[in-house]
Amino acid sequence: MTCFSFLCNRRLKSATKHAAELDELSGFNNVNIYSYKELRIATNGFSDINKIGEGGFGSVYKGKLRNGKMAAIKVLSSESRQGVKEFLTEIQVISEIEHENLVKLYGCCVEANHRILVYNYLENNSLAQTLLGGGHSSIQFSWPTRVKICIGVARGLAYLHVDVRPHCCPPRY
Repeated sequence: MTCFSFLCNRRLKSATKHAAELDELSGFNNVNIYSYKELRIATNGFSDINKIGEGGFGSVYKGKLRNGKMAAIKVLSSESRQGVKEFLTEIQVISEIEHENLVKLYGCCVEANHRILVYNYLENNSLAQTLLGGGHSSIQFSWPTRVKICIGVARGLAYLHVDVRPHCCPPRY
């Protein structure tokens, strides 16, 4: 086998695998499929200027989609042990969830080794920074308002862990 035929065969297998992933996603309702290039453009190359958060699962960037909507674009860490099947299952479950205390999933990117989730963007930095202070937000909440917000967060979490079938957030041990 020549080097050229090896590379062509490898690219063909990768393209076939990607097509199968996209085909599986096409059956999901309410899930937009974004290309990596489109999300890279939306975030100005995943620029640090647009980074709005970072955690164990990856980084989150503010981005402007082609349709003009602002989005929170969560680039999952390459160290994640989650496989494509699990990622697609998670997308299917999350895409069906609508709750007043949870952000809406717009769509995703499953391209090569990129696993990216695209959510509705909410202004005013993170809720944790706003509630606890020390963030860049100028919003000041009274303690009764903070309690109401925390109860709303608890309701959102309870909905995810109790009411959603199948459970989208398995316990971590």
